[in-house]
Amino acid sequence: MSESRPTKPAPDDTKGWRRWVSPAVNVLVVFGLLAAVSLLPPDTSLQEMRRVGTLRACVPADYPPLVIVGAGERRGIEVDLLALAAERMGLRLVLNVSNTMGRDINPRNWRLTRAQCNVIAGGVLATNTTRSYLDTTQPHLEAGWVALDANYEGELEGATVAVFPGFSGFDRIALSQFLRNRDVTIRIVNSGAALADAIRDGEVDFGITESIGGRQIAGNNDFRIRWLSDAFEPVPVTFGLWKGDLTIKRALNDALAALEAEGATEALLASYELMDIEESLDDEPVDETVETLVDDNPPGAQ
Repeated sequence: MSESRPTKPAPDDTKGWRRWVSPAVNVLVVFGLLAAVSLLPPDTSLQEMRRVGTLRACVPADYPPLVIVGAGERRGIEVDLLALAAERMGLRLVLNVSNTMGRDINPRNWRLTRAQCNVIAGGVLATNTTRSYLDTTQPHLEAGWVALDANYEGELEGATVAVFPGFSGFDRIALSQFLRNRDVTIRIVNSGAALADAIRDGEVDFGITESIGGRQIAGNNDFRIRWLSDAFEPVPVTFGLWKGDLTIKRALNDALAALEAEGATEALLASYELMDIEESLDDEPVDETVETLVDDNPPGAQ
């Protein structure tokens, strides 16, 4: 009696078409996406700006040395820089002063719109939080936390300080944690003038603020200025743009790059004669729990 042999499985006729269906589907998806993109309205933001002949910028009511509102030739570093960029673009700079900017730590509460401005100036930080609701240009400055004092020779630990946070994008929670870990008593003030008064009147050992405004406060009041700690990395300062205005972004970046290449940006910054910043006040080893002062929390989380 002969043994039965196992029968071979019937050939799978589907293997052949499976080999070409998957690539075909991928091709169709790509063509579908390209077709969808082609239906999007064109970015005419730069074209419209050139038609009107102006570059409109939203700025805070006053944030020296970046924005200086009032009579006089000095309008602030960022206003002067935007004016040079606008001239290079063949446009005239128009300022829209907003009293809501900077008063709330959440920029979404500033109630700015495209109808008011093409660009936002006055301390926009290039952080992940900022880029979640705005686009940004190439940076033209950097900012970090600094300590200002009149004659304080003590240590950071156990000191009493006044804090004026300044820019909205800095991580205030990280700063608070850093100070409390060193038993620092914190007093919050709402302006650079109040910070200077608290230092001058001896109400605090020293003051803490962001470095750009701090350099001017120190110069105007003959204060010493030092980096607060190497635990904090400087953050790029940029101009803010509305999402999708790519043509304006390219044109403005080109103008800013040309000004930097010509040395105009460096000359502008030098003309404001801001004080140099000394070495860090805190010479302790870097606190690994506070790696950066960039605010990566959602707006309003602070």
